[in-house]
Amino acid sequence: MNAITGFAPLTDSARVVAQDCTGFTILRHGRAEAAQRAFSCLVEPAPGDLVLVGHAEGEAFILAVLARHGDAPMRVALPDGATIAAAEGRLTLDAGRIDLRASTTGVTTGSLDVAAGRTDASLGRVALLAEAIETIAQRIVGRFRRSIRIVEESEQLRARDIEQRASGHMHLRGDAVTLQGGALVKLRADQIHLG
Repeated sequence: MNAITGFAPLTDSARVVAQDCTGFTILRHGRAEAAQRAFSCLVEPAPGDLVLVGHAEGEAFILAVLARHGDAPMRVALPDGATIAAAEGRLTLDAGRIDLRASTTGVTTGSLDVAAGRTDASLGRVALLAEAIETIAQRIVGRFRRSIRIVEESEQLRARDIEQRASGHMHLRGDAVTLQGGALVKLRADQIHLG
């Protein structure tokens, strides 16, 4: 209360005492009272914070967090359905590390460029639908328990040297099979059946 005018100030400072599912309890001028976080206050207050409080329609609202004396990290809490927009500009997130946690994540973009020195992914199930895939790599190593590949039309493999090994049975079958060697064709086995 302002001693000169006799009216309470529109804003005042207070200390956050506690938080529950309905809002916050603040200590203002030695009295505890309930307060809500203002819709425009993005930083979620924590107990012990010094906050700016405003009053409207008989309710107290936390307008901003002025100071935090504890070691609680800053948490920006957005309401449901929030959007960060830079419709005609550029949005940049700059951090030493970014952690993204969500039950469902959707990405829609016209073009996606990813540059990473190392990528580690742990995935449960992957479904990929693509118009075309082009891969350029110095070395590719794959280890699988079982692999099935179905090609509806033609498949080509071009390499300087090709080596295929099967510890069990190897089966080659086709309506027409052509085996050509420019210098040598060699078959070696304990038994060879032709016909």
